Amino acid sequence: MSQNEFGQLSQFNIDSGSVRKLSRAFCERHHVVLLGTFEPDHDEPVTVGMLDPTNTSLRLQIADLLQHPVTAVRLNQYEIETALKKAYGEHKTPDQIVITDRPHTDGMTQPRHIMEHILSTAVREEASDIHIESFSQNVDLRFRIDGIMHQIYTDLSPNNVGDVIRVLKIWCDLDITEQRRPQDGRLQCRIELEDRGPTSIDFRISIVPAPAGEDVVIRILDQEMGLMPVDALGMDEELEETFLRLLNNPEGLILVTGPTGSGKTTTLYAALRQINDGRRKIITAEDPIEYDIDKISQKQITKQTPLPVLLRALLRQDPDVLLIGEIRDQVTGDTALAAANTGHVVFATVHTPDAIGTLTRLRGLELDASELSDALLAVLSQRLVRRLCESCATSGEISDEHRELFGPLIEGFEVRTPVGCKKCHHVGYRGRVGLFELLVVDRPMQAMIADGIAASELRTYAHEQGHRELLDDALRRVTEGVISLDEVERVVPYRQIRTARRQCRKD
Repeated sequence: MSQNEFGQLSQFNIDSGSVRKLSRAFCERHHVVLLGTFEPDHDEPVTVGMLDPTNTSLRLQIADLLQHPVTAVRLNQYEIETALKKAYGEHKTPDQIVITDRPHTDGMTQPRHIMEHILSTAVREEASDIHIESFSQNVDLRFRIDGIMHQIYTDLSPNNVGDVIRVLKIWCDLDITEQRRPQDGRLQCRIELEDRGPTSIDFRISIVPAPAGEDVVIRILDQEMGLMPVDALGMDEELEETFLRLLNNPEGLILVTGPTGSGKTTTLYAALRQINDGRRKIITAEDPIEYDIDKISQKQITKQTPLPVLLRALLRQDPDVLLIGEIRDQVTGDTALAAANTGHVVFATVHTPDAIGTLTRLRGLELDASELSDALLAVLSQRLVRRLCESCATSGEISDEHRELFGPLIEGFEVRTPVGCKKCHHVGYRGRVGLFELLVVDRPMQAMIADGIAASELRTYAHEQGHRELLDDALRRVTEGVISLDEVERVVPYRQIRTARRQCRKD
């Protein structure tokens, strides 16, 4: 049968397992279905029913995905839908690719197998991100684990990296012919690891052109970990109690600040979980939506509906609580303040080094000072630091370098240091913990914000009221034996350490 002839569905066996080698969403989007029994170990072409078997580009995509040559036959729309319903059932199943960590009979030579191995290994190692970087002579594969980049052995090379990235593009339904413009995608997989069982994982894909090909960053989101409650974030008892009281306010703006990867989204989702009692309407505007939250209306920011446009529309949806993305311009800031001053609780993020610095950042956006003072309830600044491995950390001596850096701040401290063992992959750290700084805007500070008082004076006032900075929380964790002084030096701004050290000497 030639590729241009019509076939009849009755001529072919519909094997559900074979049909599912192509995701249902892909099949329905492109009007295709795999026919007969697919045997990966055989070299015979795979038969695929298509509305238009002359579509060479689509045929090559399917061949790339299956790693087999494809023979196309023409079926009509009804026959394709009938075959898909027989294989998948009347209702759609999740659009998931199943990946296992079992070895393949042909080793790791196939591009699909290389990508499967990269994803499954990253999940096993509890990485948060995968980085594939192409150079003229080699390809680097690195995992970000507990916030630190680690070089990983890989079968990737300049000769095969393009084919491996092409597999990823096909899985994400991206354009495999486009290599000159950035592309973003999303992939949902079911990872079946021998030591932990099947896990549903979302991967966020970013592909950008590079001089030697394309670079890829893959963010890993474990949907089955669930939303973290506030009491699991690691706040100290007093700060957590204050934060929970703030969440029960009927209106106002609560900002969460910190660099990329500091856990801001986790904290915001924990806050939403805390107040999601069914009595308030909660709407989010996200880019992207990282985790699905039951009974919360989550909206995706797109090019067609940018954040300012989406926010104006969402305010007409009668929300009680509104979570928006980063406040990065005056329009978004004005909308957030207007919502917070008109009976809504608003959560948002800002990229600033500390809580007081957030006020300077917002002033730089030329937001109205009086509206800001009326709306702002609190600013939560945070960082993520590596937790000492509980299996191997040991008591240690404070180094001369740390005594010079921290001075009287660590006088009398007993510290623990990393050693390294099998459980922590010999790095001395395992998992992460949050550091927090919560600035609550009281009446006097409201007046100071409205009057445009300098940040230095705001900081002095906050300290007089007992405000605790990130460094204070970090040193608390050191005394508890949870983190090392090396981690404090790594994540707390040097200016904050120097200022605190000088102040401690004065006192």
